Amino acid sequence: MRRRALTTVMALALVACGQPTAKSGPTASPRHTPTVTPSPTPPPTPTPLPPPPNLPAAGGINVPAGFSAYLYARGAGATTAMAFGPDGRLYVATQGGTVEVVGAPGAAPQTLVSGLPIALGLAWRGNELVVSVRGSVRSYQLSNGGLAGGHVVVGGLPTGRHQNDAILPMPNGDVLLGVGSTCDVCVEPDSRSATVLRFHSDWTFAGIAVRGTRNPFGLALRAITGDAYVMINGQDNLGAQPADHMLRVVDGEDAGWPRCWPAYPDGSLHGNCGGVVAPVAVFTPHSSADGIVIYDGSEFGGDYADNAFVTEWGANAGGPIGRRVLRVVLSGSGASEHGQVSDFATGFSHPLAITVAPDGGLLVGDYGTGQIVEIFRTS
Repeated sequence: MRRRALTTVMALALVACGQPTAKSGPTASPRHTPTVTPSPTPPPTPTPLPPPPNLPAAGGINVPAGFSAYLYARGAGATTAMAFGPDGRLYVATQGGTVEVVGAPGAAPQTLVSGLPIALGLAWRGNELVVSVRGSVRSYQLSNGGLAGGHVVVGGLPTGRHQNDAILPMPNGDVLLGVGSTCDVCVEPDSRSATVLRFHSDWTFAGIAVRGTRNPFGLALRAITGDAYVMINGQDNLGAQPADHMLRVVDGEDAGWPRCWPAYPDGSLHGNCGGVVAPVAVFTPHSSADGIVIYDGSEFGGDYADNAFVTEWGANAGGPIGRRVLRVVLSGSGASEHGQVSDFATGFSHPLAITVAPDGGLLVGDYGTGQIVEIFRTS
């Protein structure tokens, strides 16, 4: 019995030792899935440019590559201000005291109002056209394709060497009005001289927004901020200085005239300058940097959105100074706001009035030739 048990034990041991240990099969490699190379993202389809205006080319006007200049109208006289009305027509003020209308691109100007004092500004408030003429502001209503009324809503404004200039309705219903100085350099007897005035929507006087503005010819609204900007001509008796300059309108500002002025080209202030605000941008001395619009169209492309365009009429003494349209790229805010100035269009006689057309083109009224030029992006 003991032997059988021993034999059994030995047999089991031999069996155990004689059987090879089972080997696991090779571990399967994880299946390789090749990375698919993504197809290149197709470039976005560029927004097609609107067709250029069906207008003749404006000979002699030089614009950047990709832009073209066309003759929008001829025979407009000494154009000082322009604005599109609620009817889509272009309304034009002239030095000769007329208000004209250009019914469509290429059409001849038609006189609607004549016999006014020198008219240097106009703007629409709904169906009301307000016109800044020497010493007053007059109100007209659009009626059956013409203008009715013409009553004085602001009168008795001081005049002399300069007069009241541009007029600008604001988003809150107020209206800004530039009033020039009566002299080159003096102490003004009327506190409204050399200022930007503010009026309520009913034409009641709201106060002086900016003082010390020798000749605040141009006013423009920056739609994305609701701010207004003013163009100021510097005094004549400082030789190669001072600069003409641009300010953002802030109630209570002092632009410095006659005690302080900005230098060209760095904009530094000189004279007795306590409390004087620094310019946003400066322009060639004695160039009459006058007209201004801030581009709110889309035709020029994103690089030009919210840029200011400024007209330099030129020097009273003649010569090549000015006579061009400048581009001002605005950056920063508050006290650090700055405008980078560069040439945009040249070849004008005396560019002055400027506005943006409904098709996104930039319209420039040439005071010296009576032509209105449209600058359009074509590539």
